[in-house]
Amino acid sequence: MLDFNRVWFPYIYLYGVGGGIFLIGMFVILRSKSLKLEIARHKEWFHILVFGILFYMGIHAFFTFTALGEMVFASLIALIIIALAINLIFILFIKPKGIK
Repeated sequence: MLDFNRVWFPYIYLYGVGGGIFLIGMFVILRSKSLKLEIARHKEWFHILVFGILFYMGIHAFFTFTALGEMVFASLIALIIIALAINLIFILFIKPKGIK
């Protein structure tokens, strides 16, 4: 049986360090006004970037739980990933009237 150290420490390290670097990068981008959330296209890219890291974290967790035989948690994560993807599709393709 795989213990916590072999299964979850790599996940925590990968997304702790990588997520920290991602957050620092997003902070720098937003503070330097390279990504202006007032502009619709920039807001779309912000959502894509956040979705991207959450998607990879979710896929990694999904397959980890599946490999451990924890199908309830794996199914829950799969539903969350699907919900995030549907939300991103609505954000990108279904815009309110008056916004191009």
